[in-house]
Amino acid sequence: MTPQRIQSLLNDPSEVCVSLYMPMFRWGREVRQNEIRFKNLLKDVQQLLEKDEASTPETHHGILGQLKDFLHDIDQDVWKHPSAGLALFVTPDSLEVLSMGFAMEEQVHVGERFYLRPLLPALHGDGSFVVLAVSQKHVRLFEGNRDSLEERHPEDLPDNLKDALNIDDYITSIQHFSYATGNHVDTMYHGQGGGDDDHKANILQFFHRIDDPLSDYLEGREDPLIFAGVDYLFPIFKEASSYPQLLVDAIEGNFDEASVDELHQKALKVVEPYFQAETTEAIENYHDAYGRNCATDDLETILQAAQMGAIDTLLIREKTPIWGHLDEEGHVQQDASPGEFSLDLLDEAAVETLEKGGDVYVVRDADFPSEKHSAVAKLRFAIEATTSS
Repeated sequence: MTPQRIQSLLNDPSEVCVSLYMPMFRWGREVRQNEIRFKNLLKDVQQLLEKDEASTPETHHGILGQLKDFLHDIDQDVWKHPSAGLALFVTPDSLEVLSMGFAMEEQVHVGERFYLRPLLPALHGDGSFVVLAVSQKHVRLFEGNRDSLEERHPEDLPDNLKDALNIDDYITSIQHFSYATGNHVDTMYHGQGGGDDDHKANILQFFHRIDDPLSDYLEGREDPLIFAGVDYLFPIFKEASSYPQLLVDAIEGNFDEASVDELHQKALKVVEPYFQAETTEAIENYHDAYGRNCATDDLETILQAAQMGAIDTLLIREKTPIWGHLDEEGHVQQDASPGEFSLDLLDEAAVETLEKGGDVYVVRDADFPSEKHSAVAKLRFAIEATTSS
């Protein structure tokens, strides 16, 4: 997700724009519930269109027709290979589908533009990552996010060291002994009389044979790659790997018999600091700017600054919409619950900030830099701002 991608959604001209978000089941019998959930959301779309003053019978027909066609299109990849979240953006003349790497709250919005706030967490890492679990007996590749981990089977990725080196009698022609590290045991292989140098050369060749198909599979992606294996393998893998997003920390151990859930939990501990690093820096920069009178936590000031292009960085609290509207004098009036003319004011601030070239971070509740507010902003220049404490 990029600001440019969000901008392209904002540029879709229509008086009626439907935004639909839903989480998805990815495997097992529960996958069937994806279609049921979508049908229920389709009913919500119909009800909202009937209430929308800008909607016409032609509008209803165009939007609902596209959504029904999407539902019954068995060739749609999102039905065959569901991701953690699904986002649809529909006008009478267009439909755009986004598969997201994280679960999304079920919701439908109808308005003059698309409701984009649920996409914002993906601007700075959507939590997607890749795990390569390697021993000399097994090579396993997984794709994961905060919610789940799923095994993948890229073409040409070798299953083990023997397959990678293409030596049929490899196991029987060399001596081997057990190499123990902690409570984990892996097998190290040595050629006749070659010692540790030959062993490392074999492992290095093994990892080069892994790197080529892995690089092809990950081409164009920026997901962090986590290595999982016994500790002596990781330095050799780093020497062979050409993937730029390989994390410096690995998961140590032999995971040939580990469950996916176990590997997932260990991967999250390694990858979460990586995803959090940018946000942590943005929070620190906000605190620094606050001390120089170049920051604000006043919502009305934030909205004004966003329209002026004065926001460098906007931080908004995760899963905390602020529904409201502007009165006749342009002042913010918060609504207790969404009404006919309500807007998510944080969505408005975020969209304006991105349109003017600013940056937006969605911050977890526990890490948010203000206890009393759900939005704070680092400003490009000092303005007459109401900065409450």
